[in-house]
Amino acid sequence: MWPEMTRPSLAIDLYSDAALADPYLLYRKIRDLGPAVGLTAHDAWAVGRFDDVRAALRADDVLVSGHGVGMNDMVNAEGSRITLTTDGELHRQLRSVLMKPMMPSSLRAVQAEVEELADRLVADLVRRESFDGIADFARHLPVAIVSRLVGLPEEGRQRMLEWAKATFDALGTMNTRGQAATPLLFEMMRYAVGVERATLRPEGWAAQLFAAADEGRIEPADVASMLVDYIAPSDTTILGLGHLLFQLGHDPEQWAMIRADPELVPRAIDEALRLDAPVRAFSRFAVADYDVAGTTIPRGARVLILFASGNRDERRFVDPDRFDVARDARDHLGFGHGVHRCAGSHVAQLEMQSLLRAMVARVATIEVGPPEVGLNNVLYGYRSFRAAFRAEVSMTTTDHLSAR
Repeated sequence: MWPEMTRPSLAIDLYSDAALADPYLLYRKIRDLGPAVGLTAHDAWAVGRFDDVRAALRADDVLVSGHGVGMNDMVNAEGSRITLTTDGELHRQLRSVLMKPMMPSSLRAVQAEVEELADRLVADLVRRESFDGIADFARHLPVAIVSRLVGLPEEGRQRMLEWAKATFDALGTMNTRGQAATPLLFEMMRYAVGVERATLRPEGWAAQLFAAADEGRIEPADVASMLVDYIAPSDTTILGLGHLLFQLGHDPEQWAMIRADPELVPRAIDEALRLDAPVRAFSRFAVADYDVAGTTIPRGARVLILFASGNRDERRFVDPDRFDVARDARDHLGFGHGVHRCAGSHVAQLEMQSLLRAMVARVATIEVGPPEVGLNNVLYGYRSFRAAFRAEVSMTTTDHLSAR
């Protein structure tokens, strides 16, 4: 039960449909109330200011992941040995194996292929009257590249996105979405346990996990859990690309700035991930009292660390609700921070930069229609929106797109 003397506190459900569809005013309310705020509806604390979020993510010896990172006891009690929910030396051991094929030095071998696929996609979309910004643009390259690099058999590739969405829904509360996601989460885990080495692409990341087990770098039983580490995050890059495309179409001046100075490409990607972080939050468990700028979170508390709120903190970013490709947002929290920073961030950056540079070469103007927000307990992004690439300046308007 939430202690009566705890202040400040807020009686809101961050996992309601309304809160998930438009969370930013609630995040601001949390930031304004204090450095750590009690969420009475969830029997948890929330940390939402930029500096405090970064500090909490670095305090991995006190705010631990090994008790689960979700907001429900059922999933947190599962205890899988994946990098998301391990700490200390075990986490470092698993992460070093997981990240090896995703480091920049390893990705150089596939960079040309990624860039070619990106250019081919953009060239195709320029020829279309319009397309879906998520299904046709944002989803295409990450699915093609990651499924190839992981090297799963056909069944795994077909279900990857469905399993990914379910995994993140299951990490929220056990609301309707969380309950519906749980069978899919366990289906994914059963699939991972049943993957046979002979069915994998020999040079793929999944096959390398079996090789790491042969060499004694991980336990054989860890192979299945670490396959989940490759499958589950596959939707986050898609959502980031969707945000990037929508913002560039919504603000033509920002796109014109990038075309005039392509060196802004990395900044534009960081800014899109800052403004609308694909992952809203993960929780941690306090194994000791933890101080947040003078407010003590007690030992045994569940702590929700709001990446997306920190990214819009007025204390760190000037005019934080504005998309600005000239902004230096390299320290954004869209990939997390600290020892649990997104393991696939280099892959995501390669895909996003390749697409954006292909667009610079081929696309004069971008048009977008109104987006449909997809409701997910942990992820924030669009389900769909109409878009168009024009090789030359066109009189077509967003009104035309929204009417299609």
